[in-house]
Amino acid sequence: MIEPWATIPNNSSNAVTVATAMADGALSPGVIVAQLERDLAGAEPALVVVFASPAHSLERVVERCVRRWPRATVLGASSSGEFTERRAAKGAVCAFALAGDFRVFAGIADGLAADVESTVRRATDPLPGECAGFAHRTALILIDPLSGNVEEATLLCAAMLGDGVRLAGGAAADDLRMKQTSVALNGDVRSDAIVVAELFSRTPVAFGVCHGHQSITEPLEVTEVEANVVKRIEGRAAWDVWKERTAERARAAGIDPESLDGDALGAYLLRFEGALAAGRELKVRAPLSVTPEGGLAFACGIPRGAALSITDGGERAQIESAREAARRARVALGPHEVAGAIVFDCICRNLILRERFIDGVRAVSDELGGAPIAGFETYGEIAFDVGDMSGFHNTTTVVVAFGR
Repeated sequence: MIEPWATIPNNSSNAVTVATAMADGALSPGVIVAQLERDLAGAEPALVVVFASPAHSLERVVERCVRRWPRATVLGASSSGEFTERRAAKGAVCAFALAGDFRVFAGIADGLAADVESTVRRATDPLPGECAGFAHRTALILIDPLSGNVEEATLLCAAMLGDGVRLAGGAAADDLRMKQTSVALNGDVRSDAIVVAELFSRTPVAFGVCHGHQSITEPLEVTEVEANVVKRIEGRAAWDVWKERTAERARAAGIDPESLDGDALGAYLLRFEGALAAGRELKVRAPLSVTPEGGLAFACGIPRGAALSITDGGERAQIESAREAARRARVALGPHEVAGAIVFDCICRNLILRERFIDGVRAVSDELGGAPIAGFETYGEIAFDVGDMSGFHNTTTVVVAFGR
């Protein structure tokens, strides 16, 4: 059975519509396209973004959108949970369409694991950098986190796109399988890849960023690192330290750290994440897997000598931090009403909130005045403002709000 839901946009020059469908078996891409087509009411979208569980074919949905709207830029990513303001689901497909006075350009390139700089350069080379008559410039990034170079890629994007650009986006996911994640641009779907879209608008595009985690340990010294793998913490195998320092909280939640494997191990790592101090804030960092030698492979590099604490976050803090991210985006729009938003939300938050995850999603929409939103549960979030030194986050809600 296919169960769709959608939001009809208000009449305005800039309009957002969202659609999601879930199915017990194969999903017809026409379900998504039909919902968007109906609610766009004849408007032609400049941007369509698709988030798809690996239970479905990202390529088929993206290609169907491209055939229906050949002048639109169609982006996509595999995901670990899909949502609109009305409902959150697993094993679903979610789409976001933006119509109005926008110009969108994009590039895609693979090879992040072997040569992150060259890959980012090839993805950003097609982007013009300016568009006459459009005062606002925003970059959207979708990236494969299993390459291990997400933060480096984000910083390189900011440098290559030049002054005045703001970046937001998310790291693709795969329902906690940790096997393969994919991103898409129009009909091109790749792994080990990055998609960078440059969006020019006459009205603002605003970001809001917030997480609800707190440290549960003192800072621990990272004593041995290889690429994105933290091999030793305080001179011991990193996974041994992680299990030891989280055991009490885990067992209180009915989890035995010594018997974890498969999805349960992935869920454990995405609940008890690491954090680096960033001024008064924490920069949360997600371990994605345990190596055979007992190291922890992170979604981005962790420097040797770093002080890394272990974090956890309660349900209330997760919901309120999502609301705060939306509030910050709304405030940043100034006098402009919110047409709608894309939300990049960490899979970790769902693991904590479970059936209450939709409460956090609805808190975002409520704070945006009931505007339509669509998003996915990521393996990492991107929010890089002018002057920032780092733009990659974990366990964080990133709200990208479009003004009318």
